[in-house]
Amino acid sequence: MQKLSAIENRENFGKAFRKMRLLRGTTQEKLGEKIGSSREWVSKIECGKSSPNYYDVLVFMRAIEFESLEEINSFLEEATSDVPIHTR
Repeated sequence: MQKLSAIENRENFGKAFRKMRLLRGTTQEKLGEKIGSSREWVSKIECGKSSPNYYDVLVFMRAIEFESLEEINSFLEEATSDVPIHTR
């Protein structure tokens, strides 16, 4: 199984992050304000130049107001679709 680099993982997450923001019809600036961050930080996440921590992901999910467990699962699946899973 090929391992992805940290950069590829960040890019994958950033694409899912951006998609959910756009589906909600909000701008980077408005989302940044809602989560207590800057538009620049949101842009860095979406471009794969920065990685959010677990807390950041939870704040994002709350700010975006996911409507169902299925929507959360869909976002997480897309954000991690290229992340290799290791089993013993």
